[in-house]
Amino acid sequence: MIEIEVKLRIKDVAVLEKKLLEQGYKLIETLRETDTYFDGGINGIKKSGQALRVRRTVNCVTGKEQSTITFKGEKIDAVSMARLELETVVESGEAAERILCALGFYPVQPIVVKIRKILRNGDICACLDDVQGLGTFLELEIMAESEEARPAALERIEEILNSVGYTMDDTTRVSYLSQLQKQAGESQIVTSPVYNSDR
Repeated sequence: MIEIEVKLRIKDVAVLEKKLLEQGYKLIETLRETDTYFDGGINGIKKSGQALRVRRTVNCVTGKEQSTITFKGEKIDAVSMARLELETVVESGEAAERILCALGFYPVQPIVVKIRKILRNGDICACLDDVQGLGTFLELEIMAESEEARPAALERIEEILNSVGYTMDDTTRVSYLSQLQKQAGESQIVTSPVYNSDR
């Protein structure tokens, strides 16, 4: 699947959520997501413009927990965060992290923590993210079967942005992890004994 996505900082999350609900979006769930990214491997993950992540999720209403492992390929255009995405649920986020470390990958910091409200309208997913240390953002996403569907999906996303008072010029292609690292002024390897013991 190709993930066609844009991300932008927002001014007033309550106002934006109201506009989306008025347009027919439905609030699906509110989650607390904890993302640990990994680097390393033969060519390096980040250096090659890719991403490897273990996400631990807790539903803020039900308390249900779930973990996933995700690989994201290089960005495929200059205006969005469109890229190949491969993702699967894993029984244990901790086990997935240990496996990656045993294979020579290492976790990088900071760990990205956010409260995410997920709204949907048909095949469009709107995520209202309150990212710890960064502030509030909107992510708009459409999953497409092929690269050929990307231009039309981007046009639809641009129309949605315009309808809620934003433009493509407001978007950023910088991930939450990179924004947090830039804010901290450095990128460091996590040195937790849990990970060191596995390497």
